[in-house]
Amino acid sequence: FREGVFEHAKKINGYEMLSKYKIGDTSCFACPMACGNVCLVKEGKYRGTAVEGPEYETACMFGPNVGVQNFAAIVKANQLCDELGMDTITSGSLIGVLMEAQETGLLSEKDLDGLDFKWGAEEVVLETIQRIAHRRGIGNILAEGSLGLIRQWPQLRPIISQVKGLEQSAYDARIAISMALGYATSDIGAHHTRAWTIAKELEMGMGWPLEKKADLVIYHQTLRPLFDMLGVCRLPWIELGFDENQYAEFYSAVTGVETTLSELLQRSMDLYDLTRAINMKYGISRKDDYPPERVFTLPMTEGPHAGKILKREEYEAILDIYYQKRGWSREGLVDQKRIERFNDPLITT
Repeated sequence: FREGVFEHAKKINGYEMLSKYKIGDTSCFACPMACGNVCLVKEGKYRGTAVEGPEYETACMFGPNVGVQNFAAIVKANQLCDELGMDTITSGSLIGVLMEAQETGLLSEKDLDGLDFKWGAEEVVLETIQRIAHRRGIGNILAEGSLGLIRQWPQLRPIISQVKGLEQSAYDARIAISMALGYATSDIGAHHTRAWTIAKELEMGMGWPLEKKADLVIYHQTLRPLFDMLGVCRLPWIELGFDENQYAEFYSAVTGVETTLSELLQRSMDLYDLTRAINMKYGISRKDDYPPERVFTLPMTEGPHAGKILKREEYEAILDIYYQKRGWSREGLVDQKRIERFNDPLITT
């Protein structure tokens, strides 16, 4: 999350995967999309490594984010994380933090277990995954995630891309304020699954008012959790362009209960109020609804957006608009009367 571009992108992109690594497709049970890839490393030191993936996020976090330009190493990292039960976004993000910390002198060789966390050091990436899984050495700290790193080394806070303790997905928020707002106000932290708005904002262009961009975030935060409530996949809507109204038709056909999309969306909005109320019980408020600090302070260093940062005053403005549209207070709190209608003793007492 520093340069904004990767000069070796062609070595790890989809064309590289398709031409040299992909051996098949896979899908969830009974799904006709079969959007998963099966990849096999056919030569070199990782020969024989097979995995379902890598998906975009994994390729980014174990590729550009750590300077690795070898697709086979990304496949290997993906396989290790799958077998060890680890998240690829979090793992790649935290390893990238250590690389930046070594380069900038924020951490010493002793802090880093004597490993050389230079950009592109794929062997160190793979070794660190093992250390995290088995909580060995520095892996014992990394196993606690971003907040564990910050507790151990507070000086790393400005370079760690996290919100509410969850590491940021592989979309840079400095060029899309709606993505920054989506990360920051997500009930689960900086994850794209709640509001993947970057493509639509780039389509909108810089001239669109903040109010429209706040609407975009709220709509995504309403529709995408609705898919979770219905127990369906998000990808047909994204990749195949399903009409949102079809989901209400599906619901009615399956349950026998007539409903409309607007009714389902209102239930999803109520759910967002509920999860916010639960988070409020744990102290969440406006102070926690900010994107990673580096988007305000550390500009992109390369590419067409070199020098770009997110203006703090612009973010404060869109956050105010967002709260107003949700009916929350300026501190990001749900009104007590709205909370009481949930009739849940866990949040009303």
